[in-house]
Formats: sequence, C-alpha cells, structure tokens
Amino acid sequence: MIGPGCLALPAAFKQAGLWTGFIMVFCFGLLNKYCMLQLVNSSQYLSRKKGDAKLDFGAVAYEAFDNSFERCKKFKNVAKFIVNGSIIVFQFGACCVIYVFLGSHLKEVIDEYTTYHIPKSTYFLYMLIPLIIINFIRPLKVIVLFSAIGNVFMITVLAVVFQYLVQGSKNTSELPWITNFNGVMSAAGSILYAFEGQSIVLVMENKLKHPEDMCGQVGVLSTGMNLVIIVYAACGFFGFAKYGSDVKGSITLDLPKTVEFTTVKVLLIIIVFFGSLIQFYVIIDMTWPTIRRFLTTKFFPSKFAFPLELCYRAILVTITMIIAILVPNLEEIIPLVGVTAGMSMAFFYPPVIDTITFLPGLLQKYKRASDDQKFKVKIGIIFRLIRNGCLIFVACFGCIAGLNSAIRDLINSHSSS
Repeated sequence: MIGPGCLALPAAFKQAGLWTGFIMVFCFGLLNKYCMLQLVNSSQYLSRKKGDAKLDFGAVAYEAFDNSFERCKKFKNVAKFIVNGSIIVFQFGACCVIYVFLGSHLKEVIDEYTTYHIPKSTYFLYMLIPLIIINFIRPLKVIVLFSAIGNVFMITVLAVVFQYLVQGSKNTSELPWITNFNGVMSAAGSILYAFEGQSIVLVMENKLKHPEDMCGQVGVLSTGMNLVIIVYAACGFFGFAKYGSDVKGSITLDLPKTVEFTTVKVLLIIIVFFGSLIQFYVIIDMTWPTIRRFLTTKFFPSKFAFPLELCYRAILVTITMIIAILVPNLEEIIPLVGVTAGMSMAFFYPPVIDTITFLPGLLQKYKRASDDQKFKVKIGIIFRLIRNGCLIFVACFGCIAGLNSAIRDLINSHSSS
C-alpha cells in the first residue's frame, strides 16, 4: 500500500505545518486502519451469511442493506451504485495524478540535461500515445506482473530517497508547527490520498487463504497499516524538514541534479508509467461490461466489442490528459481527489456499513437479553452509534471543508498565473 502518494506528503506537511502534519498522519492512519477493520469485519460477517461468498466493496454495501432493516432493503442497489461510483472517481483521480506526476518528472529530467525547455502541458500531449498504447494491455496476469515488479523497484527508490532526506535537515524550530485552516484541510486530502488502500482492502482479504488472518492486532491489515503509517510520517517529516517552504508537489522533484538522483527519477517514471495499468484496469473492469452491453445492444453488432473497448480505453486516457492540463500541479490535484472520494471511502462508508450490518442483530440481542444483561447490551449499542456517528461527521465535515479549500487553492493558483 506504499505508493507514489507517499512522495507528496512533505508538501502536505508544508500545507498543514510540521507537527500538525505529523499528528495528522498518525490520526488519519489509525482511523483509516480502524475503518478498514470495520469494513473487513462486515465483509466476513456478511460472507458467512452468503455461504462464504467473496465480496468486494460494492457487494458488501449491497449485502449490508439487503440483510438489514426492511426500510433499508430498498436502498441496496443505490448503496452499491454510490460505493462503486466513489471507487471509480477515486481511481480516475489517481490516474489524473499519475498523468501529472509523469509529466512533471519527465520535464524535470529533460530540462536537466538538454536545452529543450517546453511547457509541462506539451509533455502531457507527448505522453498521450504511449499511455494509450500501454493501456491496450488487457490480460490481468500481465498487469499484476508489471505492478509486482514496480513495487520492488519502488522500495529501492524510497530507500535511496530516505537516506538522502535524513542527512542535513533544517532546524525544525524554524518551520511552522501549524499554518491555517485551509492549509490543514488541503493537507488532509493529500494524506488521505496517500492512504489509497481503501478500495483494495477487500480484494486483498479475498486473496488470503485464511481471511481471518486479515483482522486482529497482529493481523495482516494492522501490521501493514502500522508500517505504512510510520513510513509516511517519516517521509513527510524529513522531507519538509529538509526543504522547508521550498518543497514541491513530490519530494523527488526537489532532489539534487546528479546522475544518481536523475536515475532515481527515471526509474520512478518507469514504475509509475507501468503502474498506471492497474489504476485504469479497475475503472475499465467496473464500467466497461455495462457500457459494452449498452453499445452492442443499441448501436453496434457484438463483433465490434473489442475495437469499441480499445476506443473506450483511449478515451479514458485522453480525459485524464485534459484534466492534467487543466490542473497541472500535484499539490492541487492530490488534495482534490483525497477530500472527495478518498474521504468518503475512508471515513463515511465503513461506519455506515458497520451500523447497517450489525445494528439489527444487536437490537434482537437486546430484546432477548435478561434484565441483568440489557444495560450492558444497551451501552454497547449506544457506544457503537456514537462512535460511527463521529466518524460520519468527520467524513462529512472533511469532505465539505476540504473541497472548499481545494477549490479555493485552484482558483487562487489560476488567478495568480
């Protein structure tokens, strides 16, 4: 779950302030882990009711409403549609971030060693055809192989970057501890984007031979998230401490112009380029079957399904290019993705699903309990509702305030340019 979003965290610390950003990484990371555990527990409970069926995020939302109160059952399709829609929006936002990331680093590398200086938007145009061609790759096994190789090289890149960041940091007392409300909310979006595992946590659980290993204090999820939180906090802290207010949208854009670090940037470009396959695959896998049925039923014979799919893939990449041209800075586009779909998937859907899944059973338990046990069960129900209500409030407040801050930053950026 450690991806390129980690490299944008020093910029998030600049937006929030050094110690505010540090605390936010731990708070959001631990809350994110807790909500993921809620989601996994709901999935396992509903899976047992369905005969150990494997459920994805949208299917869990559907089954939660379908197995809940009678009034909730009629919203099961709406719940699945909203959750799947959020995943698609988040993944599409991630694809836009990848496009901006590639263009920014490509320009940085070429500007270092040539006199060929052109606008970043021109690089976005140059990248269009290669990204379209690579996203014509369809077999999932090939995509997973590229992703696995990229993860290995990503660890190497992070190790090289870390060993440089911890050397010769600035005096942290000179850096702001906290900035302002808008900065904190923008940082929240960047941090949530970095914790991009919300949409894949159930996919990971379904791949485990023993799904019960996912939960628990030393389970796969808790152990992995604890490691990610520590790495993210260290990257954000040392990156901001190293460069201060000069830090850019990705810490790799601040690295010295040497052969060693240029090699790191080139390697990172290759990793993210091939990593775009898995991001686009999620969108295509969730949307193309429905679009294909519509097109082959209304407009085209079924024999045109394959060329239509290639056209659809090309259109998706082209749309990401257009958005990248409109929002060409990582420190602007990452918070925008994080505070919308990222906030919803992290802090809104899991507590709602947890409440809808377990509340009917708890109320039945309360009715059957003896007088001595009723108070204990009642306290448990109230605590669960308050806890989930607080998480939902955080999600709603963060989404509204964060979106307002992100849009304001976009307007200020474009008006100043």
